[in-house]
Amino acid sequence: MSDKKNVIIIIVDAFRTKNTSLYGYDKVTDKSLSKIAAESLVFKDFFSSSNATAPSLTSIFTGKYPNNHGIVHQFPYTTEEEFAKLEENKFWLPSFLKSKGYETIAIDWIGLFFKEGFDYYEEKDDRKSNMEKLMEINVVKKFLLGLPNWAYKLGKSVTKARTSAKFSPAEDTMDLGIRKIKESKKPFFLFMHFWDTHFPFPTTPFDGSGKNDINEFLNKIEDKNQKEYFKKRVTDIGLNSVDEMIDKYDKSIEMVDEQIGKLVDFLKKEKLWDDTVLIVLGDHGTNLIDHKVYFSSSSLFDDTIHVPYVMHLPGYQGMKVEGFAQNIDIAPTLLDYLRFSNDSQMDGESLLKLVRGEKIRERVLFFDGLAGDIKGVRTKDRKLIVAKDNNCNLCKSNHHQWFEEYDLTKDSEEKENIFNGNSELMKFLDNRQDINKASEMAYLQY
Repeated sequence: MSDKKNVIIIIVDAFRTKNTSLYGYDKVTDKSLSKIAAESLVFKDFFSSSNATAPSLTSIFTGKYPNNHGIVHQFPYTTEEEFAKLEENKFWLPSFLKSKGYETIAIDWIGLFFKEGFDYYEEKDDRKSNMEKLMEINVVKKFLLGLPNWAYKLGKSVTKARTSAKFSPAEDTMDLGIRKIKESKKPFFLFMHFWDTHFPFPTTPFDGSGKNDINEFLNKIEDKNQKEYFKKRVTDIGLNSVDEMIDKYDKSIEMVDEQIGKLVDFLKKEKLWDDTVLIVLGDHGTNLIDHKVYFSSSSLFDDTIHVPYVMHLPGYQGMKVEGFAQNIDIAPTLLDYLRFSNDSQMDGESLLKLVRGEKIRERVLFFDGLAGDIKGVRTKDRKLIVAKDNNCNLCKSNHHQWFEEYDLTKDSEEKENIFNGNSELMKFLDNRQDINKASEMAYLQY
């Protein structure tokens, strides 16, 4: 084994801070992660650059914001122009570490360009039925998600298939990851993506109590498109109580957390812990029943972009780190810590600066990967969201007004839009055209 430190990045999908005791939740869903945190760095104000998986992972591997690396939208809504811009990127973390002598391993199923640079990339089981293969075609998937709920539900009952992916259980993912570590003959970079926390949590055993109040909840949803979309999502989960759906989300976090604990126990037993960088984070967060967005990461409220971030760095004591950090900072941090030089331009900064008490930014930026064109900027006290095209690709409704601004000191839940057409944050998002439009739209809104 080389003197280079091993690197493990664990992505927990749709993982938000609100449901972890490490960030103040009154329920303990993260027993292992909280234990690891005692000897790791916990970043309190860590934000994803996107509310969607593909843009977020691309930011992690490039060190850039979505608008700069190219992949702004989630599949299947990514454009050819976005893919073309991605090819202009000169830095890709898996390829870089491979060039430095690392064995690169990924346990995930997305594939596509995410396979680049990995020696091993475990995708979904290839033994799929013809119906399952058909449902993976983007055009077909868009058509199916656009069907009325009655047609979607009938089709699901006939085909016994879902438009959403079949995920591997957390235990299987971790077992495969540990096996690949055992087989490794040189320093390794292991990337693992846990999907158990992604609605409808299909890998999580959860029978429920039989409670049935879903129709009462559905009747309160005013937007017809939103109601129709949520009906389809209910069809996929097999529960008839929103409270129990939330309980199942918590249970999913517990399942993944248990597997993270198993990994740490293995690393310590094999005397690898002191030679391994371990990073655990959410690719994005999620709404449960917040902001009239139901069990989806659509929108740019903090629930969808404020995510847990725990980083074990050998040689550093456990501490809670203050200051804004984002997933664009992961690649620069690893290069800094591992003492690798690289001349590629990145948007991110090394988080070791924050650990030393320095500030690396006064604000964070983020982009909506599930809508036409929405972006936002957040400081400690204020948040501005600008929606040029606010139509959600998933439910076909709007989750944001054209302009929204929140005073986070008085309104941490982002309930009262105080935008009046003249926000000092506007300059961080776009050009003069948007500022002029803001004044016009403010008059129409108010």
